[in-house]
Amino acid sequence: MSGTSIHGLTMPKWGLAMGEGTVVEWLVAEGGEVTPDTEVLEVESEKSTQAVEVPVHGVLRRILVPAGEVAPVGTLLAVIADPGVSDGEIDTFIAQFTSDEEPEAAESGQAAEQEPPPEAQPPAAGTSVPLTAMRAAIARTVTAGWTIPQFPVTVAIDMGNAEQLYREIRDAGGQLSLNDLIIKAAAVALRKFPMVNAALADNQYLMHPEINISIAVGLEDGLVMPVVKGCQDLKLEEVAARSRELIDRAKSGRASEEDLAGGNFAISNLGMFGVEAFAALVPPGLAAILAVGAVQDEAVVKDGQVVVARRMRATLSADHRIVDGVYSARFMAELKVTLEAAQLLEA
Repeated sequence: MSGTSIHGLTMPKWGLAMGEGTVVEWLVAEGGEVTPDTEVLEVESEKSTQAVEVPVHGVLRRILVPAGEVAPVGTLLAVIADPGVSDGEIDTFIAQFTSDEEPEAAESGQAAEQEPPPEAQPPAAGTSVPLTAMRAAIARTVTAGWTIPQFPVTVAIDMGNAEQLYREIRDAGGQLSLNDLIIKAAAVALRKFPMVNAALADNQYLMHPEINISIAVGLEDGLVMPVVKGCQDLKLEEVAARSRELIDRAKSGRASEEDLAGGNFAISNLGMFGVEAFAALVPPGLAAILAVGAVQDEAVVKDGQVVVARRMRATLSADHRIVDGVYSARFMAELKVTLEAAQLLEA
């Protein structure tokens, strides 16, 4: 912090990729007193909205960036000072301020406990609506993803055993979703097919030692992809607990940059909406993404008899620069075998 009685509050930097943020709302008005850990404003980055706290006592003497404006990381947003500091001294502080004077303030963002945002209303016909930071980030990501040379591979998976395991765990008081089983099964398959967990960088393959799986979570204004980290070492119940925590934070707007960083593979599940099958775009920096459809009754032939099976279609979209069709097919065959013998996932 600069000085002993005047302090600058700067645009925080949450994660290496953050270059700017939007001031969503000032939670303290000019002239309001603040104490350490007071939530002074909300800032929206490309991935989340969080509250920024102050580490000092004082009065919010000057707001320099109003709500709704975008500012680069390190920009002076406000000045906090003791009541006895003159306006002239504050003017001098602002004139002489440089962002590297305030490294602590730039890192001081903390996730706020907040109510889920109200349901968004559609814009009126004939009006134009500016992109939010999240929508702008999604637009950039899918545009970049569209340039990746990718191809889909789809398999049908019998989910009867997986649903049976799901019911057994739920009946025993456990908290589990079918998506947790899919995450765990994907982790098992990724250990055997590490190229699907790799990345391309500077004409080299980057082989990730950990299996960190991003899971797509839909929000009113778009989606975020929190990351279940270290899946190679997690038991099924640990996968379920971590994914549940991440999804809760994402849906309530409390996901941190740490929650959203570090994914090596991704899963997008639209089965709960009745989508039978789809192909997702590979996110930049990943080798592949798994798109999961609904589990449905289907007539299949077994031992010469037509029977009803609970089947799900899953599609792997893969970067052809990293993996080929045969390798992707073998990965999907492993995923299929793992989910069809789902009881083994409890081991």
